[in-house]
Amino acid sequence: MNRRSFLKLVLSVPLLGALVLFVSPLFRYLKPVAGPFPEGLVSKPLSPMRIKNVTFSLSEFPKPWVVQEFTYEQKNPEFTRQGAQLSRIPGYALRIPGNGPDDYQFVVYSRICPHMGCIFRYVDDPNVAASGFNYRPPKGTPVFACPCHLSVYDPLQKQAVGTQELSGKVVSGPAPRPPRFFTFNIDKASQTLVITSLEQGGIS
Repeated sequence: MNRRSFLKLVLSVPLLGALVLFVSPLFRYLKPVAGPFPEGLVSKPLSPMRIKNVTFSLSEFPKPWVVQEFTYEQKNPEFTRQGAQLSRIPGYALRIPGNGPDDYQFVVYSRICPHMGCIFRYVDDPNVAASGFNYRPPKGTPVFACPCHLSVYDPLQKQAVGTQELSGKVVSGPAPRPPRFFTFNIDKASQTLVITSLEQGGIS
């Protein structure tokens, strides 16, 4: 092979590479792998759809300050071929003091901190709250606390958010509002706590 032939060969390699890079997306455009959007997707309201309710027996909360963890699954509609994305939201259901042993009062929150999206925890020891989160509950009652930026929420106090009074007041740290709440009802016939939907919105 002479010098001229060698230089032609070397120069043809990047040209062939450029041609391949051009032809590949062209064929993808002419014959896409994905099909069209599901019919009617664009006209659907973009509101989350729950997959199923979360249910607890009231016997799982024998006294105030008993907490149960759960995972709430919902589909979030989006403008893609799949039409929705599955989300799994961790939550807490907490029984708070009522007017007697048979008075079941609850607060039910998403565990996603509204400050920066970390997962907060339930702290029932006031000494741990004081040493780990720089806040000692005045009455020694349990709180929810975020380990990332030390936001603390009191489930017994309320805070104004827009036109609503929401439980879970921010008593320490940078969080702008209480945690997102779950809607629930107590079915007296079956003695169950039924968690049905989540307040819309993300981190603030």
